[in-house]
Amino acid sequence: MNKLLSILVLSVLAGTSTLAQQSSPPPPKAATRVLTPAEQKQKDKIDREIQRDRQIRAEWAQKQREYEAKQAEKERQKQAKKMAKDREQQARDVPTQKPLPATPPVVTVPPVNQPSTAEPVPVIAEPTRKEKREKRKQEKAAQMARVPIAPSVPVIVPETPPSVPAEKAKPEPVNEVPKLEPEKREKQPKSEPADSVFTVPAVSEPAMSRARHEFLPKGHLFEPILLDPLESQTYGSVFPVYITEGKRYNGSIVPFAFGFAKPFYRRTAEAGRAEEWVLDLASFTQFEAYHDATLNKALRRIINTDYKISIIYNIRRGVNAYRFRVYHLSSHLGDDYIFRNKITLPTPNSVNYELLDLTYSRMIQAWRLYGGIGFVLRKPEERKLLSGQLGLYYKKLSDRGARLVGGVDVKVWQQTDFRPGIHGGIGIEVGRTQNNLTFLLEGYSGFRPYSQFENQQTSWIGLGLYLNPF
Repeated sequence: MNKLLSILVLSVLAGTSTLAQQSSPPPPKAATRVLTPAEQKQKDKIDREIQRDRQIRAEWAQKQREYEAKQAEKERQKQAKKMAKDREQQARDVPTQKPLPATPPVVTVPPVNQPSTAEPVPVIAEPTRKEKREKRKQEKAAQMARVPIAPSVPVIVPETPPSVPAEKAKPEPVNEVPKLEPEKREKQPKSEPADSVFTVPAVSEPAMSRARHEFLPKGHLFEPILLDPLESQTYGSVFPVYITEGKRYNGSIVPFAFGFAKPFYRRTAEAGRAEEWVLDLASFTQFEAYHDATLNKALRRIINTDYKISIIYNIRRGVNAYRFRVYHLSSHLGDDYIFRNKITLPTPNSVNYELLDLTYSRMIQAWRLYGGIGFVLRKPEERKLLSGQLGLYYKKLSDRGARLVGGVDVKVWQQTDFRPGIHGGIGIEVGRTQNNLTFLLEGYSGFRPYSQFENQQTSWIGLGLYLNPF
């Protein structure tokens, strides 16, 4: 009976254990999910960024260490140079404490009315006329030969006669002899005083013995041509009378230019002979001011903007000046003009070219005459080759604050069948510097100097204010 009861209890316990195992879920295993190609690519990218960042930090640290080492080496060299300079200066100061051997021998002369035991006074006699003539001959010969000469040494007399006043015993002033450095004195022959050789003073040489170099100099060797509509300068004008193809514009045209021609290097060989390199930049914008009948209001719109950049080489030879120039010019219609005229298709534009030109200028009293020729650096089908320019400009010779000016400029282009564009003006220039203001009453007739519509016959009359900022 007991054996049967034990078996029954064991069976119940075994069933309970099996039921518990079936009801409780198995422990979760560690998930090992395989990354997709996109995730793997992103992971590799992150790893590469981390590796690159570590490499950059390592390189930066290495450069920082190298920089600190270089700075330390520079500081060490600087200290060493300073110490060497101090030692050299100390060595130079030592000989100066001793009397120089170059001092001419002197003979002591006692005062006239005092015992001979008084303190001796060195006396130098006045050079004679013969000695002065010999000295002038030597200086003249040195100027011709450009070689050092030996100056005349004052004659030392042993004693001044009592009848000669003390003030007459003073020597005449002579050319000062530059003192040589101590180390240079030691190299002089012992038989010749250290101060017995000197170079010819600068005052005896010509005004300029060698070329002078200047960076960002003032002024111009070739003055800008004021009446050239495409010259790089700053101006503003108002044209109340503006005629295109025989039809007068109902409003006013207002052109503005913002530009300059600035020399950045100049070499002057002698007076009246110099060369320079110039940077030349400008933008030319034309506005139209008119009354819109539809809106019943005055409007101002941009018509066109041209841009120019140049490199110039100028040469001055007395009253003659030469300009060699290479420039690029491009023209762009304004958005206002395109919208107003409903331009929806590309238009042919030949005003986008490079040009090489040579211009000659000469001053004859108050008149400036100039002329030049240019060659377009484009294919003939893009723009025709030749251009030319002639003109004259008058500026009244006066030292007053205002002066009369005027002139005419004529330009021709093969592109416009050599039809001349004539620009003339007369007015007043105000100022006494390189940056004078010029007020002009001006007129023009010929091809249109601005924009891609250069084939249009254009005329205008108006007022202009011109300024050359440099």
